[in-house]
Amino acid sequence: MIGSERRQALQIYLVICSAYVASQFYRVANAAIAPELMTELELSAEAMGTITGLFFLAFAAAQIPTGVLLDRYGPRRTMAGLFTIAVLGALTFAAANGGVVLAIGRILLGLGCAAGLMGSMVVIARWYPEERFATLTATLFVVGGGGTLLATTPLALVAEGIGWRGAFLAMAGVTGAFALLLFVIVRDAPSGHTGTGNSGESWREVLSGLRAVVANRELWLVSAIQFVSYATVLAVVGLWGGPYLADVHGLDGVARGNALLALNVAVLVGVLLYGRLDRYIGKRKWLIVGGALATAAILVLLAVLEKPDFWSAMILLLLFACVGSYVMLNHAFARAVLPDHLIGRGLTFQNLSVFLGVAVIQSVSGFIIGGFDRVGGQSPEIAYRWIFGFLAFSLVGAAAIFANAKETGRMRD
Repeated sequence: MIGSERRQALQIYLVICSAYVASQFYRVANAAIAPELMTELELSAEAMGTITGLFFLAFAAAQIPTGVLLDRYGPRRTMAGLFTIAVLGALTFAAANGGVVLAIGRILLGLGCAAGLMGSMVVIARWYPEERFATLTATLFVVGGGGTLLATTPLALVAEGIGWRGAFLAMAGVTGAFALLLFVIVRDAPSGHTGTGNSGESWREVLSGLRAVVANRELWLVSAIQFVSYATVLAVVGLWGGPYLADVHGLDGVARGNALLALNVAVLVGVLLYGRLDRYIGKRKWLIVGGALATAAILVLLAVLEKPDFWSAMILLLLFACVGSYVMLNHAFARAVLPDHLIGRGLTFQNLSVFLGVAVIQSVSGFIIGGFDRVGGQSPEIAYRWIFGFLAFSLVGAAAIFANAKETGRMRD
């Protein structure tokens, strides 16, 4: 890569990292404001879990079409166009006067953010050599993780000042600015690159490519761990962590935001640590399996310990957030088994399982906690312990399935 292309690649990389901040913010924002949403809009725990999960259900439903768009028309137009839908979603969410409109806003946000990570990965795959893919995607996740940090203490403080509606109106403006930057700055691939887009593909060839993706055994096996791994972290950090800290440990809005901020920082630290480990451990599959089983062990402790004090619970939650951050290795595993012309379709196929898992697990967790009577507007501690146990059981099962996957020689950075 010559000097001018290297500078252009860096500029593009900075833009996609910045835009990813918005996608990460919308994913987890409900955790910081869930008690306020439930009170103001009169939502039950089941409704809150389902509405939060709709973002991920819509995100999942959009993955295969998004993969086709990324391969056929390129990430520049695809990402910019979808981010425009996210602007509409943020505006709808801010205007919600009940659960139905709030749900519509979440659906639009899920559709609008559908290419945030996968589109960025396609850009990285085309602008940088494969041996840098895992490191650059981990860095992307960490930088974009600023969005998860914004959705903790900063969101809680803004919500106290101008309300959660005002916060989402402001984010709508920020998201619109990102859409413009993506369209103006990003280029699909370096000039002369074979991956500049497959717009010449016939629809028969598009479907043939999808069939090749669906027939990939390793992609199915990594999808099994993808279904559970990110969903497990997000069920705690992105949804029930806030209500747990409020109901069990009595934290108010800002204190709750501070605790969630610490958990999200732990997630980012974990991503960086796994990125480093991936460079030195030759067997990526076993690094993923080990991370899943260690995460499950921490969840088991949270499930069996009765009424731990705040700091004991917080230490376990921080360990959980850090150790459970191996999800970017799953994406790197998937990238390594895909030919270049199927990167968009292949990555979005396995990412479909990620967000189907989030939608299913968040909804199931909502029914678990809703099965216990609320006392004084609060869910009992045992309800959250059942959620921790459910997540641990799911992780062990997914790790057992993924352990059958075969690694290829391309997986070593």
